[in-house]
Amino acid sequence: MTPAEHQALTSSKLSHPARSLYLLYLRHQARADLTQPLDYPELGRALAVQGEGEYRYRVTPAALTALLDELQRAGLLTLMERPHPQHYHGARFRLTLKNLQGLTPLPARQFAMYPEWRPDEQLDGLARLCGLLDSRFDETELGEFIAYWLGRPEVFENQHQWMLRFVRQLKNRRALRRAPDFESHTGYQQQAAPATTETGPSQRAREMMEEARRLSDEHQESHDEKDT
Repeated sequence: MTPAEHQALTSSKLSHPARSLYLLYLRHQARADLTQPLDYPELGRALAVQGEGEYRYRVTPAALTALLDELQRAGLLTLMERPHPQHYHGARFRLTLKNLQGLTPLPARQFAMYPEWRPDEQLDGLARLCGLLDSRFDETELGEFIAYWLGRPEVFENQHQWMLRFVRQLKNRRALRRAPDFESHTGYQQQAAPATTETGPSQRAREMMEEARRLSDEHQESHDEKDT
């Protein structure tokens, strides 16, 4: 699974049946990034949940059409052929995000945050998928992010997940900067915020990183004492 697929599939706006349809059937049955002509009865059997003597969950043709519409809105499917205008029986789709250029499969290795961590070259593409068009950052923003998570050594993520956290922090900061500051208004005209010229971590970021390292060392010493 690519990071782009993961991002789309973990959206809170996507229903669980739509995720199941994509992961357990459409992606599994696709050749390269194209589905075979869809067979509604087969899709219904694939998604049905059977209990003792009866079905606990069944999908109607109308529900299947709605699920495929949902996957298209999420950007996971692109319609290629549609023999019938009222439904998608016999239709073929392209799995839009399966082979998205510039994105690599999710790395499996997880690790705790460390002082030398940096985002990799995938940050810009990931930021755009999350709605952040400008992924540039300064050392203060990176330093404060690292310092915060150095103080939580029990949290393990892979590189992609750490970058997602960093993108969310950047988005939140940009949103705060765009929020109206009534103290900086003159009448109805908002004054521009003064430009910053810092090139390295701020004093606050350095203090946070030092405190995080101290807590991390104390945590490790306590763990070593228990082991002995």
